[in-house]
Amino acid sequence: MASIIEMMDVELGSAALNGDVDFLAECVESNKPIEYYMTYFPKNSDKGDRRHGNIFHMAAYNNNADFIREAIEILPSENTQQLLIQPREPINGNPLHVAAQLGNVEIVNIFLDVYKCLPSDLSKRPWLVENTEGDNPCNTAVNQCHEECALEIVKMDIELLCNKLGSSDANILYDAVNRKLVRFAAEILRSPHPIGCTGFQETTPFHSLHYSNKSDEAEEICRQLLRRKPDLIKQQDDNGNSAFHLWASDGKMWPFECILESSDIIPDIKTVFTDLVSTTNIYGENPLHNLVQYTASENDAIKIAELLIDTYKNKEASNVEEEEEEEEEEDGDEDEDELPWFVHDNGGDTPLSLAISPKYENFAMYILSVDDNAVIKCQKNLLFLAIENKCHQLTEKIYEIVINKGWTQLLTNDQHNILHIAPLCTKEFCTRLIEENPGLLKGVDKAGLTVLHTWISNPELWLFEFILKSKWRIPFIKLIDVADYGDRNNPFHIVASLETTPDNDTIKVIKLLVEAYKEENINWSVNSMQLLPWSATNKKDEGSLQLAISNKHEQLSLYLLSLHEDDDIDNLLGYYEPEHSLLFLAIQNKCPQVAKKIMSRLDKETWTKYLKDPSDGRNILHLAPTLEDTKFGTWLVDEAPEFITDKDNNDQSPWDKAYEIGPAWFINAVLKKKPSVFSSAPLVWTKACEKGHVLALSAFVDHNPGKFRDLCIKHKDSPLHHIKLDESLTEYEKFLQIPHMKDLINLQDSKGITPLHKAIRSGDLLLTETLLNMEKIIYDIEDDDNISAMDLLAAKCDESSEDKNTWDRMCKRFGLDPKINTTYFKSKTNLLEVRSSLFIVAALLATITFTAGFTIPGGFNQESGAALLGKKPAFLVFLISNALALFFSMLVLICLTWSMVFDASKSLVLIDRSMVLLRLALNCTLLAFMTGVYIVIAPMSLWAAILIIIIISGLIGISVDKNILYNVLDKLIPSPKKKGIDLIRKQKSGISNNEQDQLLNNRGQNENLDAIV
Repeated sequence: MASIIEMMDVELGSAALNGDVDFLAECVESNKPIEYYMTYFPKNSDKGDRRHGNIFHMAAYNNNADFIREAIEILPSENTQQLLIQPREPINGNPLHVAAQLGNVEIVNIFLDVYKCLPSDLSKRPWLVENTEGDNPCNTAVNQCHEECALEIVKMDIELLCNKLGSSDANILYDAVNRKLVRFAAEILRSPHPIGCTGFQETTPFHSLHYSNKSDEAEEICRQLLRRKPDLIKQQDDNGNSAFHLWASDGKMWPFECILESSDIIPDIKTVFTDLVSTTNIYGENPLHNLVQYTASENDAIKIAELLIDTYKNKEASNVEEEEEEEEEEDGDEDEDELPWFVHDNGGDTPLSLAISPKYENFAMYILSVDDNAVIKCQKNLLFLAIENKCHQLTEKIYEIVINKGWTQLLTNDQHNILHIAPLCTKEFCTRLIEENPGLLKGVDKAGLTVLHTWISNPELWLFEFILKSKWRIPFIKLIDVADYGDRNNPFHIVASLETTPDNDTIKVIKLLVEAYKEENINWSVNSMQLLPWSATNKKDEGSLQLAISNKHEQLSLYLLSLHEDDDIDNLLGYYEPEHSLLFLAIQNKCPQVAKKIMSRLDKETWTKYLKDPSDGRNILHLAPTLEDTKFGTWLVDEAPEFITDKDNNDQSPWDKAYEIGPAWFINAVLKKKPSVFSSAPLVWTKACEKGHVLALSAFVDHNPGKFRDLCIKHKDSPLHHIKLDESLTEYEKFLQIPHMKDLINLQDSKGITPLHKAIRSGDLLLTETLLNMEKIIYDIEDDDNISAMDLLAAKCDESSEDKNTWDRMCKRFGLDPKINTTYFKSKTNLLEVRSSLFIVAALLATITFTAGFTIPGGFNQESGAALLGKKPAFLVFLISNALALFFSMLVLICLTWSMVFDASKSLVLIDRSMVLLRLALNCTLLAFMTGVYIVIAPMSLWAAILIIIIISGLIGISVDKNILYNVLDKLIPSPKKKGIDLIRKQKSGISNNEQDQLLNNRGQNENLDAIV
């Protein structure tokens, strides 16, 4: 930065940004010193900030030309020039850089007009000052394509600016041509000063000339470059590309024409031109190669090729005329291989072979019209290439050349003859090829493939009809038996192995071949299967029928199977080893009609060996659950129900496998066909639960919902103990909608574990939340280890893991605090009802004890008001117990009152403790009553007082524990005997929690509960 370091006034900075000329006038009137204008505003951390630099930086950035003019008038010339060379962050550009970057010609001219006389010190010329990227203002204008600005700046020092390198390490002339600034480039070339032409990666302005469209300025640039730098046109870039390569790639004609018209500059321009046509890059490509590969328009490519080739041929012709006749012949032979249309690139391609690949057929036709020797000169077989690319017109042209020249070797390519690919030609030309080259029908390539092998891969019906009606019918039919050298596949194997499904024409072709074979081989029916081409096996022991089934070609398989209609089905299946393989293949590969056809011909009494795989014990119904065709799968179940429960070597039946895979349709089909399996494997559905196959489980349950529930109770297991769903809470809620599933939410397994225990232990948060949300879920059921679900939930919330917070949040959603240990009430208790009931009882006790405190036994002394019996021990016991009763009852009321403002878990604790306090209050009340009666009655009737004490003491004794109370009442007032109760059904009917506890405690004695609804 310059020596000026004073901070700019905020008002001056705002004026520069906003173009406030009036502010400058006010500064003049107030006699602001020159130093005021020379201040600098540094850049802040905001990358988009425009308020930095000197006043010229900021005004130029906001295009405030009037402000700049006014400032220049105020400031002395020396100070103005000082500001114009001052850099600013971040790349140290001066104000002229800013104006050039924005393309403001007016401000550029204002800055340049300051310099009436050029400073002798080059560093004080702002148009020569470079920023940290290496660009001067002229480079900046060119890089931003602001041609007018660049033209104004270059006039200031054209000699110096023309030879400077910019940030791209290229001269400004190259950058200008590369950015299509033709007027600017022409201006530089008109100057008498030396010019630099260095470009990127050894390129020159000629390499970028084609970016511009044809114009007077563009042509002038081309001619001026030839005049001033004649050798530049021959220069190649780092990839060996000359300018001709790039012009050809872009399909631009005018640069070539301009070069040819420049003989006044370079007399021998045609020699230069032809040399460039023959020049190859590092890939071995000349401009003709580039024309074919990269030019977007085929017509443009042809026009340029005509220009290049005609010029080349004319030049060569003139050279020949100057030589003597003997040298002419020798040189002609030598040069012919070097002709540009014969040149091979590194990939072995000539311009002609490249033209065939993208189907530039007209371009290829043009090359042939230039020199038909291009066919034989190419390393690749162009006839085959044209056929494979379906260039039909070109194919016929090349074929004519081959025949006329006698190049019959081109009819074969690596032992693959032209008839192998004839079906790719037009119908007429294919017929012509066969008629003119019938001997090629017997040709076999190096892989052992005959013409029939290749034709059958993509069969044309008309071609087979033609050949089978022709005089070459017999030799063609003989090809049916021929196997290739590799896998020993005959044509039937080939068509059966096709990846695409054979269409109707393909089936018709196969039928034509079979009928033709039968007609020419009268005794075919007595031959063994291996001798028949449609039955013969290949090197892998695969017949065409097996291959057709394996590739899911059902129609072809049905036809091949029909050829064995008269054969014994056992012999046919036994021919393909192992003997069950054909039927298994048909089922596995979606060929239901083939499977049905085979099974319809089997004897059900002996068909087990064909329906079962002896190697692993699987039968056809093991495959059925995986079928997409449910109708076919149902048909298999109906046809072979005896295999439903037949187990394989892994002790797994099709019925077991169905629950692993989850096809509900299969389960429905089995239960409909063989209902007895419902009870024969009562816990098979557990696999479906573990795999998350809800539909499969639903199918099993829906068959008999009530019986399913009874099975679960009998075997102490339920789907809720095994279910694993990975989707959402909604999926679990839907799962519980399965009939009778809600009846099983509290069912304990053989170890006393409920579904809620299992869900918490397995960390299944969604299932846990779903179960907790159920109205009749019981939290405090303990398993055989005396652990309840709430104990497990508390452990989950305590453990130091990432899931701890998740489990905590889930509990809070339900108002649960599993860490709280209550005695009487659980989290599901209706706290409002309990609070109301306890409130009433506690209020009554408080009222009674409060009243008893002022109506004491024995009365008061009328004169002193003192209690008459106040010194007796019994009276003191009465007084203390009454006070305690009042204390505990009031404390209950206080707890119940505060419980209304606490959260659910704390309210539960207060209410639970209130029950303890209420029991104490009741017992104290009874004690107060007992001692009060004793004081009054004992003097008169001791035995009555003692009796009352015994009765009340007994009441206090049996009320200490709920079980003692229950057992005493059950003995004193026995209830009628009842049958064992189904806990789950009773729960649906609304049994209380205490009754549920009693039932749970006795669950081991009631395993065979009778169902009561």
